[in-house]
Amino acid sequence: MARRVNSFRANSRVRSAGQVVRVITTALVERDGYLLLTQLAAGRFAGFWLLPSATAEEGTVEQTSLRMVWERTGYPVLEQQLVSVIEEPKPGVLALRFLFRSRVGERDAAVSDPEIAQTRWFSRAAVREVLAERDVVPNLGVMSVLRAWAEGATPRPLELLVEDTPCPCGTGFGYRGCCGWDAR
Repeated sequence: MARRVNSFRANSRVRSAGQVVRVITTALVERDGYLLLTQLAAGRFAGFWLLPSATAEEGTVEQTSLRMVWERTGYPVLEQQLVSVIEEPKPGVLALRFLFRSRVGERDAAVSDPEIAQTRWFSRAAVREVLAERDVVPNLGVMSVLRAWAEGATPRPLELLVEDTPCPCGTGFGYRGCCGWDAR
């Protein structure tokens, strides 16, 4: 009898009825009015800030989030709660971002992910400044979550993003023509 193989591939893209599905976990880590962001160390977006995020490759979405926060920030997650699922527009891909609100303990390890240069706590004003300076990885899902947090908005349980919305960086231009580098 043939054994069924796991449908997840190494790059965590699943082909379902002809459509590629990409599952991403993102942590909204807050403490005393500050938000934890990570800065990329290398690659196309080296120096840019983003929320701790990872593509789910093995295990559950919740397990991926727990592991990712610790590896990318050095902070252990004490508790987390799924607060939103965001469907992001990407050509030929159904991208689903699972957003967890995470409470962390004291930092107990150095960042073990070589892709991360540093982690830092940001105030709401500092997050608005990073968005305005366009120092955030140009991803509509991440930018939308950062803008909402900076404005004190609560994440919606299900959010469907479209490229024609105003860019979250705050310029007033449409996302596709402004920061929409990942829309290509």
